Amino acid sequence: MSTLLEGNIKKHLLQLTLPSIAGTFAMMVFNLTDTLFVSRLGTEELAAMGFTFAVVMIVGALAIGFSTGAASITSRALGAGNRALASRTISDGLILTIIGTGVVSLLGYFTITPIFSMLGAEGSVLELVRGYMQLWYIGAIFAILPPVSDGCLRAAGDMVRPVIVMISCALLNVVLDPILIFGWGPVPAFGIRGAAIATILSRALGATASLIILHYKHRLIDWTRPHIRHLLHSWKNIIALGIPAALTQALTPVAQGFYIRLAAGVGGVQAVAAMATGTRIESIVFMISMAYSMAIVPFVGHNYGANAFERVQETRRISTRFALLYAGVTFLLLLSTAHWISSWFSSDPLVVKWSVTYLLIAALGHSGLHVSTWLSQLLNVIGTPKPVLLINLSRVFLFIMPLSFLGSRLFGFTGLVLGLALANLLAGALAYRVTRRQLAC
Repeated sequence: MSTLLEGNIKKHLLQLTLPSIAGTFAMMVFNLTDTLFVSRLGTEELAAMGFTFAVVMIVGALAIGFSTGAASITSRALGAGNRALASRTISDGLILTIIGTGVVSLLGYFTITPIFSMLGAEGSVLELVRGYMQLWYIGAIFAILPPVSDGCLRAAGDMVRPVIVMISCALLNVVLDPILIFGWGPVPAFGIRGAAIATILSRALGATASLIILHYKHRLIDWTRPHIRHLLHSWKNIIALGIPAALTQALTPVAQGFYIRLAAGVGGVQAVAAMATGTRIESIVFMISMAYSMAIVPFVGHNYGANAFERVQETRRISTRFALLYAGVTFLLLLSTAHWISSWFSSDPLVVKWSVTYLLIAALGHSGLHVSTWLSQLLNVIGTPKPVLLINLSRVFLFIMPLSFLGSRLFGFTGLVLGLALANLLAGALAYRVTRRQLAC
C-alpha cells in the first residue's frame, strides 16, 4: 500500500515538494548554460539560439503531454494497488514517446528552412539555426524522453532520484558546453552546434538513468509485447489526458509573445527589455510553484486511485490557501528587492523602473496563476482533461489577450501589466470554481 494514503497531508506535500525545488533549479541552470556560452560566440549565434527557443518549447510540449497522461494513469493505478496497469502504462507511454518524437523530428528536420524563415531568420543566422536544429532533431528523442521517464518516477512517489538525475544532467551540460562549443585539446570547436551536441549527450544520460531506475528499482517497465488492441487503447487514454497539458505548455509562449508585442508598441525596446527582465526574475520566484505542481501528481493520484476522495478535497483547499500565502510572501519580498535585482540585468533607469513596475503589479495576480496551475494539475491527475482545457484556453484567449490589450491602450505599460494580473486572478477564480464542482461530482 502507498505510504501517501495515510498521515498528515501537509507533511506529505512538503516532503514531496522540497526535492523538486532542487530539480527545478537544475533545469534552469541547464537552460541558462547554453545561452551563456553561446552568447560568447557573438550576436548572430545568440540570435540563432533565440530563434530556436520557441520551436524547441513547442516540441517540448509533446513531452509534457506524454508525461502528464502516463503519470496520471500510473499514479492512480498505484494508489489502487494495480501495479500491472501502472507498468503497462509506463511501457506504452515510452513507446508512444519514441514514435511520436520520431514523427515530429522527421517533419521538423525537413522543414527547418521554411519554418525559421517564416519566423524571421535569414542569411548567416538562418544557416546557424539550420546547423543547430539538424542535430537537435536527430537527437530529439533524448531531449523528449527524460521528462516522460522522470514524470513516471514521480508518479510512483519517487521525488529524490529524478532530482539526482536532473542535477547530473545539468552538471554534465556545464562541463560539455565549453568543450564542444569552443573546442578543447583534440575536440574541435563546433560553435553553436556544440550546444546541441552537449544537450543531446546530457539528456541521453538522464534518459538512460531514469529508465534504469524505473526498471531495477521500481520494477515498473513491462517488457512483454502488448496486444495491438490493448496498446492502442492505452495510447488513446494517455493522449486524451496529455493533450490539455501539451496545449497549456504550447499556449505559454503564445501568450508571452502577445503581451511582449504589446509592450513593444507602448514602450519600444526598453519596455520589451523590462518585460524580459521581469519574466526572468519571475522564473526564479516560480521555482517553488513548479516543484509543488510536481508534488501534486503522486499525492493526488495515489489517493484518488485508492478512493480517498476527502484527502483529494483537502489537497485542493490546502493548495488554494498556499497560493494566497505564497503570492503574499512573494509580493513583500519583491517590494524590497525588485529594484535591486532588476538593476543586475540592466543599467538603463527606464528599463529598471518598468521591470520593477512589472514585478510588483504582476505579483498581485500570482495567487490566481498558482491556483489555475495547481488545480489544473490536480484535474489532470484525476483524469478529467476537458476542464483543464477550458481553464487554460480561457486564461489566454478570454482573459490575458483582451485585458492586457485594453490595459495597454488605456494606461500604457502599467495598464498592460494590470490587465495581465487581473487575467491571472480571473483564471484562478475559474479554476477554483471548476475544480470544486468536479470534485463534488
